[in-house]
Amino acid sequence: MPTASSALARAGNSAADASPGTSLRSSLLKALAGPLLVALCAGGVFAYRAAEKVVSSAYDQSLLNLANGIANRVRVEDGGVTINLTGEAEALLRTDTVDHIYFRVRDDAGQIIAGDADLPPPEIAAPILAEIVPDPGPPNTSPRDVSTKAAAPRSLFFDTRFRGQAIRGVRFHPVVDKHGIYVTVAETLGKRRDAIRDLLLGFGLAVLLLLAAVAVVVRYGITSGLASLRQLEKELAERSGQDLAPVDLRHVPVEIREVVGALNALLTRLREANAAQREFLQNAAHQLRTPLAALQVQVELLCREQPELSVPNSLRTSVKRVTRLANQLLALARAEGSQHLMASASSVDLAGLIDEMLEEWLRIADEKKIDFGIQRDVATVTGDPTLLRELIANLVDNALKFTPAGGQVTLRCVHTATVVEIDVSDSGPGIPEHERNRVFERFHRLPDATTVGSGLGLPIAREIVCGHRGSITITSCADGKGTNVQVRLPASCSPTPICTAVR
Repeated sequence: MPTASSALARAGNSAADASPGTSLRSSLLKALAGPLLVALCAGGVFAYRAAEKVVSSAYDQSLLNLANGIANRVRVEDGGVTINLTGEAEALLRTDTVDHIYFRVRDDAGQIIAGDADLPPPEIAAPILAEIVPDPGPPNTSPRDVSTKAAAPRSLFFDTRFRGQAIRGVRFHPVVDKHGIYVTVAETLGKRRDAIRDLLLGFGLAVLLLLAAVAVVVRYGITSGLASLRQLEKELAERSGQDLAPVDLRHVPVEIREVVGALNALLTRLREANAAQREFLQNAAHQLRTPLAALQVQVELLCREQPELSVPNSLRTSVKRVTRLANQLLALARAEGSQHLMASASSVDLAGLIDEMLEEWLRIADEKKIDFGIQRDVATVTGDPTLLRELIANLVDNALKFTPAGGQVTLRCVHTATVVEIDVSDSGPGIPEHERNRVFERFHRLPDATTVGSGLGLPIAREIVCGHRGSITITSCADGKGTNVQVRLPASCSPTPICTAVR
């Protein structure tokens, strides 16, 4: 009969077998990737423009200073405009390890005074220059300079091509002793491009370091943020099928508290349904015991009065089977509730329990001519005596039932430092390896089983072992034949269930 806990386990297995959904980690990474990419692109554009502006301003100021230096050498002598610029001075003016520097000085009449005559662009006419806002000039301008210049117009910067190369230049129209002149200075863009490249490389390195830092933060930050989910997953994975206690919301992140609250509500409903089912099973089995016991008494009396008839004997066998089934159902219901029974557990002497059942086992072994051996130490565990009696009885009864005449059955109960070991081995047909997990399912019987049974003995044993925080394992005997059921029960039960049933 399926229970609420088995339904929950099947639902968990179905969820695990289903195709994987959207990863929360992937969703967070995707949510962060878009804004981060936009921010990087915007930052790159801003960085390029900022670098270009800074570099251009610095080198433009250098050009302007050079043009002012040339203008300061202009003189008016004998009514004509001349410039005091020797060959050495001009060579020094044009000296640059990266770029080519060009200049030109001409008067208002268009006569070239000095420099490169073909340097573009043509000078602006005086009426247009008159509209340009004057530049007050540097604060350290000497009184002579101020007196010789009627107005220092704002410099005009331009970009063009000269002699096959891109250049950046400045021109302005100062007035020296009432004589206007045009001063133009230009240079190629090598230093500017190198400076912009160096700035962008520095920015790119900073961006790479920032991306590395963001990657580390995202990698470990998301992992740290999801640690509570992993803890919740671990807590739920370590639970047994009978542990339907609600999850403690105090350690659950606020973002998933509603989800866990809904899970707690589901666990509560499953726990109530499981309890109701178990109570029904207990009541039904208990109610069956009394009429079955009375019926068995009547059948026994009938068999004594008419021992030669086969019908009463068959009826007696059937009544015994039904009575055994009712007792097993009652034991299963009690075993399923063993988690709660352990709250009032007591110290149980396993050797005493074995001695109480030993006579019946020896009688059955003698009838089937089975060599029944026993090794028991003084072993004490904390648990429920009725359930522990049912555990050992089921294991030994199964071994005696499935062992053919002339075979061997051995019961071993040994107390070690922290564990009580209960081993029941037999020389029967054994359990195939692929069936050793399924035999713990209720009402499951081996396909080639020849003996009569309900398929509840090992499921009951497993529930009892789980309730006592132990483990139950099925293997072959040392010679590779038969069956060896190994039960390990802690001498002192831990508060957390650690039940396992493995091959």
